[in-house]
Amino acid sequence: MLRVGYLCSNAKLAHDDGKYEIIGDPTEGSLIVLWEKGKFAGGYDNFSLIGEIPFDSERKRMSKIFENKTSKKAQAYVKGAPDILLGLCDRIYENGSVRKLTKKDKEKINSINFSFAEQSLRVLALAYKDVPKSAKYDVNEVEKNLIFAGLAGMFDAPREGIKEAISQCNDARIKVMIITGDHAITTKAVAKQIGLFNEGDLILSGDEIENISDEKLESIIDNVSIVARALPIQKLRIVNALQKNGHIVAMTGDGVNDAPALKKADIGIAMGITGTSVAKEVSDAILVDDNFATIVNAVKEGRDIYDKMIKSARYLLSCNSGEIMSVFLAIMLNFPLPLLPLQLLLMNILTDDFPALGLGSDPGDENIMKRHPRQPKEKPISAKMFILIFMFGLIMSIGTLFVFMQYKDIDLKKARTAAFTTLVVFQLFAVISSRSIYPSLKHLNPLSNRMLLGALLLSLLIQILVVYWEPLQYIFGTSSLLPGELAMIFIISSMGFVVMESSKFLIKWMDRS
Repeated sequence: MLRVGYLCSNAKLAHDDGKYEIIGDPTEGSLIVLWEKGKFAGGYDNFSLIGEIPFDSERKRMSKIFENKTSKKAQAYVKGAPDILLGLCDRIYENGSVRKLTKKDKEKINSINFSFAEQSLRVLALAYKDVPKSAKYDVNEVEKNLIFAGLAGMFDAPREGIKEAISQCNDARIKVMIITGDHAITTKAVAKQIGLFNEGDLILSGDEIENISDEKLESIIDNVSIVARALPIQKLRIVNALQKNGHIVAMTGDGVNDAPALKKADIGIAMGITGTSVAKEVSDAILVDDNFATIVNAVKEGRDIYDKMIKSARYLLSCNSGEIMSVFLAIMLNFPLPLLPLQLLLMNILTDDFPALGLGSDPGDENIMKRHPRQPKEKPISAKMFILIFMFGLIMSIGTLFVFMQYKDIDLKKARTAAFTTLVVFQLFAVISSRSIYPSLKHLNPLSNRMLLGALLLSLLIQILVVYWEPLQYIFGTSSLLPGELAMIFIISSMGFVVMESSKFLIKWMDRS
């Protein structure tokens, strides 16, 4: 049995400075290790490879034909799925001799296979037979009337962090499915360990998918967590069914036969380590570490990037709408222009841009992986957000014109300076509020984003210099403001902060409804 596992393999065991490393498929590598644990010497030395029938996902088995250099006889060594391979065996090797494989033997082997599977073991059956030497071997001739040698159970431990990654997916309302060629019992046991399978979830087999219509598959696919003994081509039907139900589908795969499903999926993800060139070519992304947790981290990063885009857009549109409305209302009310062109230019280059860049380095929201996925057709700036932007711009313009009116008939230069400063302070309050889309106290901590804090302090410093330093006063047409005047400006400008914070509760309520 160990010889079959060792020879019917394409993996190698490398040894360097006391350390062993498997080169190739880990499943095949484990059979190499099993041979070594059996303390059998020689390996390939006494055997010469004369033929091979590669693994095929439909056959679920592979074969290699070797010539024994001592006896000059040829033997085929076969390994594959127990439920498939056992049906191709008519004899069994037991206690040093070969005898007929009985119905009772098959029941016992199936019982052991089932027991192994319940222990989360991946099980392979191993078989062999004598074959004549030939230049070419036919699969139908080699893989029949085999001699059953034994079962090998391998424990493929879930990767560290996978359970936490599945939990994050559940919180984020992301459904995770396993589509595998392994036995359903093995897959179910592993799925339970990592929190992927719950009572009531459905398990389909590849044969069941083959025998149901597309309409039936679409009606049940949302409740399916595991598809076992699946053929790669069946992934395409699963992707189609999920997409017709309105889901955005990310599909992983590594083989040539996975290519159609990877191409059809909204996001095809090829395995970087075990993936074939064809799978990588048709995919949208390559998972270089073959780790599912990396996909979840990418989803989190994507949500964070999208959030930052919305935050920056909301901030910039709110502030610019306030500037536009201030000038527009002043013209409509036949007031002198409350801002000079250079003041507007300075505001847009420095006071807007530096804080907006600071928002890009903001830490993600705490609840970012506890939200429902957004609708694909959802507009980045929705109607409700547009209304809130308009409301903030209106309040910003009213506050600015109110301050401007206090001085416009007394000192136009001071009136413009006060209006200019009011707009700037409004915007600095707005960027603090823009750090979160939903109500949160975390964004009020100035030390949680030092880059944004630096941008705010820089903007304040520039504004102070423009208002109080004579050379810049001359260039920008400003004059000094008294402490009482600054206090009034800060109180009025803080109203914008209150409005933006209050709007978050409204957005949260509307999203829930």
